[in-house]
Amino acid sequence: MGRMSRSELNAEIARLKTRIAELENDIAELDKDSGSAGRETETETETELGLEEYIRYGRQMLVPEIGKPGQLALKKTKVLVVGAGGLGCPALTYLAGAGFGTIGMVDEDTVSLSNLPRQTVYSGSSIGMLKVDAAVEVLRSRNENVKYVCYPVAVRHDNVFDIVRQYDIVLDCTDTAMTRYLLGDATRLLGKPLISASALRTEAQIVVLNVGPDGPCYRCLFPKPPQHVDACSDAGIIGPVVAVAGTVQALEAMKVALGQIPTGQQRTMTLFSGIHGPTWRSVRIRGWQRSCIVCGDRATVSEWDITSGKYDYSEFCGIPDGYPDINSSHSISVKELERRIKSPHVLLDVRDRTQYGICNLPGSINVPLSELLGYDHPAALCSIADRVKAEAVPVFVICRFGNDSRTAVQLLRSSHRIGRVFDVTGGLDMWTEHVDSSFPRY
Repeated sequence: MGRMSRSELNAEIARLKTRIAELENDIAELDKDSGSAGRETETETETELGLEEYIRYGRQMLVPEIGKPGQLALKKTKVLVVGAGGLGCPALTYLAGAGFGTIGMVDEDTVSLSNLPRQTVYSGSSIGMLKVDAAVEVLRSRNENVKYVCYPVAVRHDNVFDIVRQYDIVLDCTDTAMTRYLLGDATRLLGKPLISASALRTEAQIVVLNVGPDGPCYRCLFPKPPQHVDACSDAGIIGPVVAVAGTVQALEAMKVALGQIPTGQQRTMTLFSGIHGPTWRSVRIRGWQRSCIVCGDRATVSEWDITSGKYDYSEFCGIPDGYPDINSSHSISVKELERRIKSPHVLLDVRDRTQYGICNLPGSINVPLSELLGYDHPAALCSIADRVKAEAVPVFVICRFGNDSRTAVQLLRSSHRIGRVFDVTGGLDMWTEHVDSSFPRY
């Protein structure tokens, strides 16, 4: 073979480069077909964007704070959303839209009709499905580039560390004190940023925890649990309010993943008011506390204490449902109420006036529990007591689910000296289910 000219040499080099590219493509296709491409795909996914992703995330990458490096950072990040309800749905929607690489979802609940007004990931066809299954169907249809992991369970002391450990950022979208403290402790001990939010009626709050040297954990911020926290199912919620809070959680997750949390924000909480007062406020919060039992100088709660069950969250947060036990002789079923209200009686409804205005049983008298707790002798209660004494009639106490009525019965017996008073087990919810299906359920 004779010596090549410069032009022939350049042509041969170009041909060889083309062939090498073809062979590399063939190898990639073989790996993909053989099922051994998992590791290669993951590496490629973390370090580069596909052509479709440039189009999908183009508007987002135009923002200077994100750009291509930021988009790749999101793609490498694994985020966990605990609770796929009112907070979780908007958070999941925007996390998936933003292009987080892996999104985990934890929720053991199923979709119900009452969820649909504010949990916009779901539709009528989702009713009865596990929320995580219904959510992943919708999210995958919108962005299949994301890896979705479903956990159809409740977070507990014996699984929280195994789940949280796999993720970089955690969003607390739950609504119970026990779960909030459990997640707060687990994320702090594992060194994971936690974005916590809550919403009730017309108000919401969002805070980023476990970030920065002086950033507090959930227990630093709230060393003692509240005496009583209403759930959305009891106190009510406006859909756009909880949607705003969940959306801000997703934004905060992006900022954490991009390293865009300002130093000052590590010690602030965002408050949102849908109707009353200023719409947005940012308030100063407690920083890291030396006395914290989880992350303080002399911490007494460890991962082992939690996973072994040695640390009891139910005991720390008080009675799980916060309501007293009622002796069976002081309670009646809704079926028995149906029978006994045919005779002289007093039917006392202790729901608040807003709920009483939604629906009520004929002949019932409304004295909200808050009034019973706040005053010794409200006028309505005095009238009831006089009638009970004069006519020797029983008092049947009812509420929505049979919870507040238990407190009322105990109060009427101990503080107001009304003896013949009975709790209606299960309240109006059970009345609809077992007595009158036409009575509104809300």
